[in-house]
Amino acid sequence: MEAITFFSLFIVALSYGATACMLTCMPLLSPILLANSGTRQQSLRVLLPISLGRISGYIFLSLIAYAGASMVKSILSDTALMGYLLGSITIILAGRLWFSLKASSSCCSTSPHTPQGQIPLFITGALLSMSLCAPVITMMALSASSHSLVWAIAYGAVFGLGATLLWFLFFSVVLTRILKESLIHLSRYRNFLQHAAPILLAGVGIAIFTGWIHL
Repeated sequence: MEAITFFSLFIVALSYGATACMLTCMPLLSPILLANSGTRQQSLRVLLPISLGRISGYIFLSLIAYAGASMVKSILSDTALMGYLLGSITIILAGRLWFSLKASSSCCSTSPHTPQGQIPLFITGALLSMSLCAPVITMMALSASSHSLVWAIAYGAVFGLGATLLWFLFFSVVLTRILKESLIHLSRYRNFLQHAAPILLAGVGIAIFTGWIHL
């Protein structure tokens, strides 16, 4: 019976990650990947900490549901507060992108780099998971009625894997290839595009912070 529950939860998470989540994350992730020249290696360095953050966020939500912390649930359901947090982190990422690009150009460095930093990317992924939509609430309901803490963690982990699987493949394979091809065809504008990316990301962060964009 538990196997059927896990499989059903995984399918729900898979469909969730392949639709709304994938589309709403494009304004946030596209500038970050663009600033990294659209290479597969750099895309993985960006997407892995975000994916781990998302999975950790879903496990955290499962633990909250299991513990029955109604106050924390109400905080997470406050979309304005979550927008302030995610918007602030996004603006910080944009700043790190901008100054890292400036530093790398001044040092004439050609080595691969991930200017965002792993911790801000991880936090971004965790905040992305804090949207209490219907699939996430379903996962939390299962966790709240689970037999033990281990089962609650398992529900969160299975949901997180399902929600990030197709999402990760899309951004690491499809979108990275599109951005790489775009940079090849627009090679004369490569430097401009890479420096425009953090400006665009900052604009997305401001839009999230003010509530114009909901992720």
